[in-house]
Amino acid sequence: MEIEKSHIVISLAGRDKGSLFFVLDRDAKSVLLADGKSRKLDKPKRKNITHVRFVSESSADIASIIKNGGKVSDKDLRKWLAVFKAGAGNDKGGTYVWQKTM
Repeated sequence: MEIEKSHIVISLAGRDKGSLFFVLDRDAKSVLLADGKSRKLDKPKRKNITHVRFVSESSADIASIIKNGGKVSDKDLRKWLAVFKAGAGNDKGGTYVWQKTM
């Protein structure tokens, strides 16, 4: 699947290997990533697109805000990634699932 803005990806290489991130922007060869903790919105990580893997297309409110270029906070990113991780493995395919618990 094509990685787009607001998708959730996992890092495959580097010291952040295995970490989940939101995609804030994308160009032909790279993506800008943030998780609100190690990589904040004011200094996102630029990563080669071959070094990340698509995990989920978020249906949460924060995804539509990111897609439309709205203002989100690091706290929002941390919160939604925590919700996402808490719901991991709950579907039959063994992939991540969004569960809104708020």
